[in-house]
Amino acid sequence: MKALKILYFLAGAIASSLALGSQAQNFGLDAASTGRAGSVTAEESNVHAALYNPALLGTQKQSGFSFSTFQVDVKVNEFDSIFLPRALRKSDEPVRDKLQLSPLSQTRWALGFNHPLRVKALSRQAGFGLSFSGPFEKLRGFVAHAPDDFFTARYGTADAQFKGTASLGLELIPKTLYVGTGLSLFLSGAGAAETTLSSNPTSRMNLDVVLEKAPVVGLYARTDSFSSALTYHQKIDPILEQAVKAKIRIGGRDTFEQPVIMRSSLYFEPRTIDWDFQQKVNQLAWSVGLSYQLWGEYQPPVLFTETPDLMGTTHRTSGGKPPTRNTLNPRASVGIPLGATTLASLGYQYRPTPFFDLSGLSNALDSDTHILGMALEQHFTDSWILGTPVNLGVFGQIHRFKNREITKTPQSGSPSSAFTFTGNALVVGVSAQAEL
Repeated sequence: MKALKILYFLAGAIASSLALGSQAQNFGLDAASTGRAGSVTAEESNVHAALYNPALLGTQKQSGFSFSTFQVDVKVNEFDSIFLPRALRKSDEPVRDKLQLSPLSQTRWALGFNHPLRVKALSRQAGFGLSFSGPFEKLRGFVAHAPDDFFTARYGTADAQFKGTASLGLELIPKTLYVGTGLSLFLSGAGAAETTLSSNPTSRMNLDVVLEKAPVVGLYARTDSFSSALTYHQKIDPILEQAVKAKIRIGGRDTFEQPVIMRSSLYFEPRTIDWDFQQKVNQLAWSVGLSYQLWGEYQPPVLFTETPDLMGTTHRTSGGKPPTRNTLNPRASVGIPLGATTLASLGYQYRPTPFFDLSGLSNALDSDTHILGMALEQHFTDSWILGTPVNLGVFGQIHRFKNREITKTPQSGSPSSAFTFTGNALVVGVSAQAEL
């Protein structure tokens, strides 16, 4: 009965969960996924299986529920001497100065739910799961930059969205092979506006919001002590396009018209293929894995604008998109029992940057990153709050950006320049996982 009540609550919440970000990819969602640096696609106790690997839902024997809250802080070291972007200058002349990007600090939450099902017609086990996460302060927020603005490509907008995924898993070969699939929903938009500027300004606008879907597919295989998983996540790239026709009354008779089209990617999460191999013996578990990320389709959160001049020639925003390449991210983890009811987890992931050339106009910032995760979980066989077994955990993760020397080639009248990009990210959180 408890599981059904929570299921109804989560099913209602998914209607408003219409954006996917990379919180899970960047930091994890609970003690296990954060402490093991994402190496949980072959872990059957994963309560966020709906997102990480839907095939795991077919292995569930009992409903599970998890809630986590964590603090995320991202800081980029100050640039000693760079040429400021146009938005920070008082003229078009190049200006060299120090620059400190605003640090990112947010408190976020995550909620996961798994529920077993039985397919009597096939005599197979199945399961249903939901995964939600987001910041406490807001549902979602987007920032579109100018082509030469400085911003961190992986952190900020993409991993700070209210998001959700719903999935199903099915047992194919009893106790051996499982398959699963799910959908993440997100919004794209397009609209048109018309405004007349006069002593009595008037405007009208329409905006169409489109609901788009990104599939998640997973496979899971196991033997007595070994298991392996393969998952696929579709890319997330919501687009907002706005057309504006501005009219200006001149002398009460003549009207000057200036149409403008603005288009921007709201945020981006790459298409990924993940593989993990895990062995578990008497609660001691270790795993190795790879994540292949396809960044060739990357769209930066830059506001691209086009407008015609008096001669009919169309002018468009240039630059703003750095060249990218696909990346292969290795990872490994270990879960070590400390007594009968305590489990410690450690994980490491190396994340090479897909932005191999930052010498152009774009000031998207990224570097090779070392990720270290840690978690400590305590199991209680009978909690006084729910009357069911509960795991309480504390977890953290450190991201260390490798020092990267970036040399800018002369662009649009600006001289060449060089600066060092480096910084770090820190996650600290607590989680509770209960059997229902």
